[in-house]
Amino acid sequence: MARRTKEEALQTRNDLIDAAELVFELRGVAGASLQEVAETAGVTRGAVYWHFRDKVDLFNAMMDRAILPFEQQWLVASPDDAADPLARLRDVLCDILRQTATDPRLQRVLAISTQKVEYVGELNGIRERHLRSREQALRRIEGLLRLGAASGQLAAGLSAKPAARALHALVDGLIANWMLDRDAFDPCRVGQTAVEQLLAGLRCPGSSVRPTGQGSPGHAGASIDGSIDQRLDNKAAVARSRKRK
Repeated sequence: MARRTKEEALQTRNDLIDAAELVFELRGVAGASLQEVAETAGVTRGAVYWHFRDKVDLFNAMMDRAILPFEQQWLVASPDDAADPLARLRDVLCDILRQTATDPRLQRVLAISTQKVEYVGELNGIRERHLRSREQALRRIEGLLRLGAASGQLAAGLSAKPAARALHALVDGLIANWMLDRDAFDPCRVGQTAVEQLLAGLRCPGSSVRPTGQGSPGHAGASIDGSIDQRLDNKAAVARSRKRK
């Protein structure tokens, strides 16, 4: 009986988070009410406060459910990092773009957190969450760059901290712009090219990086997609050339 009660409580909590996603997306976080979240979930407002302190706590739970599994994969250091730090960095950044482009829930919560939040009043706590996430990402990128410098992959005299900010700004900006207009460009294809070009500018002349997709769980598909896209572009270019003739 106790186990069933615990499972029911967990289900109610997940139902509330599902409802919050829908209401936050429709109303914006500031315009959403916990009463509407409760009604959408089919529970009382008291059930909301049983599981969450306030709207910010509910927002954070929504973000955690969608993003934490990926953060464990992207932002936690691995013993394999030292084998090829710049290849690992490239794979992490490209996988962030790929997962964003293919996971509907991740897209929804990112849209809510970047387009439908005002940092005012009680919602200022959401800004603090964003800042913590940014600092965690910067530490991860900088750590891999420092490993790359130690292994001779980076150009002499290069400073890891501003380079980390540049890479973070690149990926963050690509995601933000794609979320505004999802037909504007392919974030996987454009993102991979942009990341590789920026890393090429940081690399020590003569150093090599493992080719994309080798030894990178979950990223091989993006490499294959990129190869297919390239072949299609080549065919299109040949066809245009024939028409001109």
